[in-house]
Amino acid sequence: MAIWPFNRHEVTMEMIEQDPTCDPYYDPPDWQPPRWRVVCSFFWESIAKPPGERRYVNKLDRGLLFYLMLSYMIKSLDQKNVNNAYVSGMKQALHLNGNEYNYFTTLFNCGYLVGSIPAQMSLSFVRPSIMIPSCEVFWTIMVMLLSRASSAKYIYIFRFFQGMSESICYPTMMMIIGSWYKPEEIAKRVIIWDMTWSMASMFSGYLQAGIYTTLNGVHGIAGWQWLFIIDGCISLPIALFGYFAIPDFPTTSRALWLTTRDKAYSIRRMQEVGKKGTRKMTVKRFVRIFTTWRFWAFITPYAMINILPTIGNAVALVSGYFFAILSDLTRWRWQLAIATLIPYVFGNLVLGIWNVPFGLKFAANIVPFVGSSFFSQFMAWISEVFQDDTELRGYLPAIGNTIWYCMYAWFPVVAFPASKAPHYPWGYWAAFGTAGANIIGIYTCYLAVKWDVKRRSLVRNKFGLYVDREDLIDSCSSSLGEIKGGGILEQTYEVGAIDIERDSDLIDSTKE
Repeated sequence: MAIWPFNRHEVTMEMIEQDPTCDPYYDPPDWQPPRWRVVCSFFWESIAKPPGERRYVNKLDRGLLFYLMLSYMIKSLDQKNVNNAYVSGMKQALHLNGNEYNYFTTLFNCGYLVGSIPAQMSLSFVRPSIMIPSCEVFWTIMVMLLSRASSAKYIYIFRFFQGMSESICYPTMMMIIGSWYKPEEIAKRVIIWDMTWSMASMFSGYLQAGIYTTLNGVHGIAGWQWLFIIDGCISLPIALFGYFAIPDFPTTSRALWLTTRDKAYSIRRMQEVGKKGTRKMTVKRFVRIFTTWRFWAFITPYAMINILPTIGNAVALVSGYFFAILSDLTRWRWQLAIATLIPYVFGNLVLGIWNVPFGLKFAANIVPFVGSSFFSQFMAWISEVFQDDTELRGYLPAIGNTIWYCMYAWFPVVAFPASKAPHYPWGYWAAFGTAGANIIGIYTCYLAVKWDVKRRSLVRNKFGLYVDREDLIDSCSSSLGEIKGGGILEQTYEVGAIDIERDSDLIDSTKE
């Protein structure tokens, strides 16, 4: 099966009106999935979706998710190459010392800090499908130039611009994921995308050891220089692929791999969920971000969780996907976010006490990895709570990352100094307190959301998401045939057109 179904003919609205079954997203009203699909859907929900929607979600995974995984992979490889190059000859060749190596990370962080907020502001003028790949191409150039560095000062410059060019990627990609996937689909995609970093980290050591062993000295180029050159050769085609693969947002997409019908269906799905489209960022809107409860309630758990120490990629991968499945099945977003913090509380409490049996101490070092998917759980919840504000979904992680980099510059050094290894009495208690503060912060966010729902008189749609009453859409009575050219006809979502008694099945009045 071809990855990009260009050979699928474009279906016109006239064709659909004459024969609805010719619509690639036509789903028979009485369709029921076979039992094997129901069982398999526990691991991947689209397997049990109706044929039309399953075709669409699979296409989205082959395009958007596939690119996001590749993009995150090259960032992991490129982040590791400085570490590997340093111990593979760069230190001796450039006469570096330990302090200079630390400055490489510091300058990268400074670049990230400088670029985060301006990068998000640029999206009001430049499409993500242009901005992200352009930054990745620039990032790739900086990686390859590292191979030509003759002293530490050049590495400082290249690392600064690497950090600046990377700053747009994570927040914007989270915006895009949250704009295309439904609630039952999003947590697994976020965790798979996030796990790519861990998988690439495990793979990078073997890859770059092989490069150093086989190419060291070839054409007069040292092995550590080849590391940067090969990383650049891997990164460049992926960066260029981004110009084609990134679909922007459903209401603004110009992706060639999506047909007109695909784009219309995308809008229909997001309208049905209650997700709002993008809006131009103005000075007034930018200032308003910092004056609403939403930003201040959610920024603390976002920024603080990143300073908790974690190890153990294998445990993290398995537990992370399990929690993602559970999250999508139950929609217990904030509840599972708190649940994933409990292992941090346990581990750091035991290690803070320290004088405990060896078996318990060993468990305290491993158990925290069970909760390593907290960040993905929290971001999945954010994509739902802020589904009416796409830009806020981008600015929150951008500013949160900025705060994190500021804290990362000093917190690990103070709390977990290498000279104190393996016992960090102050650090463990600080991490314990941070985990507890995050639990309180998440529950505070939940109470704030409940307050806002009551204040705005929001109702729950059939997906369990809170929306304005006029944004409810009846997917049974309003067909996809009403969508033309990427827009939705007025009668599909006309304000006030919903009869509460007739359409009561649209509203989930279940109390929490």
